Amino acid sequence: MPEVSRFPRWPALALLAVLALQVTLVLNRAINWDEFYHYSQIQKLAAGTLSEPLQTLYTRAFLWVTALPGSGIDHIITIRWFMLACEVATCAAIIGIGSRFASRPAAWLAALAYAGGGFVFQHATSFRFDGPAAALLMTAAWILLCRRLRPLTIIAIGLLAGTAAMLTIKTVLYAPVFAAIAWLRWNEGGRSARSTAQLVAVGLASLGAFAAIYGLHAASLAGNAGGQAKTMLGWARGEMFHFGLQPYWRHHLKGAAMAPLLTLLLLAMPWLIGRSTRTRSEKIMLAGLLSPLATLLFYHNTAPYFFVFMLAPVCAALAVGFDWALRRYSQAVLAGVLGVFSLAVWAMEPPSPLAKQRQVLAAADTLFPDHPAYFDSCAMLGSFPKANAFLTPLGLSLYRQGIHPAMADTMARQVVPLVVSTDPLFDRALTTRAPVPELLDRDLAALREGYVQLWGPFWVAGRSFTAPADFTLRVPGLYRVEGAALRIDGQLIQPGGVIELARGMHRAEPSGQARIIWSKVKALPPEPAPTAPWFTDF
Repeated sequence: MPEVSRFPRWPALALLAVLALQVTLVLNRAINWDEFYHYSQIQKLAAGTLSEPLQTLYTRAFLWVTALPGSGIDHIITIRWFMLACEVATCAAIIGIGSRFASRPAAWLAALAYAGGGFVFQHATSFRFDGPAAALLMTAAWILLCRRLRPLTIIAIGLLAGTAAMLTIKTVLYAPVFAAIAWLRWNEGGRSARSTAQLVAVGLASLGAFAAIYGLHAASLAGNAGGQAKTMLGWARGEMFHFGLQPYWRHHLKGAAMAPLLTLLLLAMPWLIGRSTRTRSEKIMLAGLLSPLATLLFYHNTAPYFFVFMLAPVCAALAVGFDWALRRYSQAVLAGVLGVFSLAVWAMEPPSPLAKQRQVLAAADTLFPDHPAYFDSCAMLGSFPKANAFLTPLGLSLYRQGIHPAMADTMARQVVPLVVSTDPLFDRALTTRAPVPELLDRDLAALREGYVQLWGPFWVAGRSFTAPADFTLRVPGLYRVEGAALRIDGQLIQPGGVIELARGMHRAEPSGQARIIWSKVKALPPEPAPTAPWFTDF
């Protein structure tokens, strides 16, 4: 029989140990590309240039970090502590929901399986909206399942769910979870008019909270916030949901292998639910909690960090599996097994390039004190204005379709003197002559013809010459001549001299190997430039 008489000491101690291990990730794990991008959105809000109303509410919660001392990396690490707190809240909700239909030790083991479950262990403390959204939705689900639906309770659920929907549109993926809980509560309430009205009120409160928060948030944003929202919802329908093999399917297999006990119990769940003596409504509720697993079949963005969001209700249902396991093994054994697998994931963490990232950000502030616009993959320089789209697989698809502007078109409208090449895509574009099918042909030409390497991943506007040539300049401004004397448009410039060039066609006649380079660059750092890798891969 399950052990229910005492506080589940071993699962609690193991959970505390897992959270302690995650503190080391908060402090030492390299900043991920998503974290850099999300931080750049906070900087845009601070600068008054943020225009996207959906999936940016978090920027208001963390606006204060921009006033703290230190670099963007220090600010992101500060935010990671909040992500850890969100994980603790999610674990508490898992325990609360699991205790509703399983023993308390089983519920604690379910929370431990979540926190230590491979990808969740690695990514729960990363600065993304998956963790806060999971915490909000799981808390709302726990209240809906376990508390009397009084007016203040209904308002609380609505605020939690509405806020989560403002954080991320993927909140819709929890719809079966809430529908299954509502079905259970409705049946437990005798399908009465009172029960029906309460559940309808929960839905209306959630919609009302979302609408109110959206209105308040969007009202102070730059540009056409309403148009931005419609555009996002339009491409979300077309790009994010389709059945078939998803682009991150290999990571799904890896995630299952990293948390084998969790995986085995999940495979057993249909059998355990089917053979149980629970009511039909309870079985439907458990199936609803497990339903987010199905998103791996039709939702595009199922990268490892998605597991932080997806597995929370799934692990709550898994308390049933742990009750079954507790009939065969002790709490200490099951907690120990889960803890050992978490420790193995922690021990296999690759060396962190966080020091390299710090060096790059420090060099950027030194070399470019005026913070010019730049191209890169992920907005690594959060306080600089990023001039192109966030180049995730989805971002690249939208860019290829013309929904995000071409870089060459951007260069025709504004001055973009800097490229930060910390992604293989830009490396192939700038250091090889090989095809780069992800980029439009005119963008590939603009990058290869318009930038020269300065230091490490920094490429600045410029061009090299070994023979007379006509060339197109896309970045107007002051340029310094290096190497040999160079005649440009008939004007002879000696090495070290500066010339102002307009956007358009020019004629260069070098006296030897020469180049022009953006002149606003300051003195190079004395230390050698770091090299890739710049990020910790999935």
